[in-house]
Amino acid sequence: MLRKKYLKNMTQFISYLVVGGGATVVEWALFFLFVYPMKWDQNAGFTVAYLISTFVNMILGRLLTFRNASVVNQSNSAVRNFLKEAALIYLVAAVGCVLNLLFLNLFTDFFGMDSMTAKILTTGIMLIGNYLARKLGIYRKNTQTAAAPTHLDCKPEIDRKG
Repeated sequence: MLRKKYLKNMTQFISYLVVGGGATVVEWALFFLFVYPMKWDQNAGFTVAYLISTFVNMILGRLLTFRNASVVNQSNSAVRNFLKEAALIYLVAAVGCVLNLLFLNLFTDFFGMDSMTAKILTTGIMLIGNYLARKLGIYRKNTQTAAAPTHLDCKPEIDRKG
C-alpha cells in the first residue's frame, strides 16, 4: 500500500517535472528574448515571461499531471471550479514571482551573475516549493467524480429549475 502510494506520487512528480519543464522552456525563451534582443529590464522581462509560462503550466498541469485531482472546496459548477483553480494557481504564482525576483536580483546584484544564469539557478530553487504548493494547497485526491473538471470544457451550466 505504502509502495503503491510512493510510486503514484513519484509518477505525478515526474509528470510535474515534464510539464514544468515545458513551461520553463517557454519562460526561459521569453525571458531571454525580452532581456537580451529586446533590451527590457530583467525584472519586467521575467514578470511577463512568468505570467505567460504560468498559464502554459496551468493548462498542461491540469491536462497531464493533476487530471484526476479536484480543486479544494470545489462546487458543482465546472466554470466556477476552473476559475477557482486559475485564481489559486496565480496566487501561488504571485508568491513564486516575488521569490523569483528576490533570488534573481540577489544573484545578479550581489553575486554578479549573468541574468540568464541567475534565472536558471532561481528556477531550480523554486521547483520543489511550487510542486508542493500545487499538490498540497490547490489539488486534492478526487473523491467526487461528477463535479471535478477532468478537462477544460468551460461551457456554462444550464439552470434547469423552472
